[in-house]
Amino acid sequence: MFAVGALTMVLLAIASLAVYSTVMVLKLKKETHIDRTEIWRYIHENHQIIFRKIEDVENNLRTEMRLGEQELNNKMDQLTSYTDRRFDKLIDTHLVVKKTAKESKQIING
Repeated sequence: MFAVGALTMVLLAIASLAVYSTVMVLKLKKETHIDRTEIWRYIHENHQIIFRKIEDVENNLRTEMRLGEQELNNKMDQLTSYTDRRFDKLIDTHLVVKKTAKESKQIING
């Protein structure tokens, strides 16, 4: 009888441990599921925030590029204007020098 009683106590202890372990595993699984749901929600919210920030950065870059392009075009126009003036001055100076040389030759020949 003592052996049956001792065996019954051991079986009850094992059964209690099995029930306790099963409850803990189910509780852990539930917590893990909740954590996954919260993680996905967090990722989704952050994805939207990051997407909006990326759009803002893209818009700022487009604006900066347009301003840079306009500034570059203005500088190119100024450079072209300056180059044209310098060539006009060079041509005028060349014509004056050529005319002066022709007049000086006439005086010598005269």
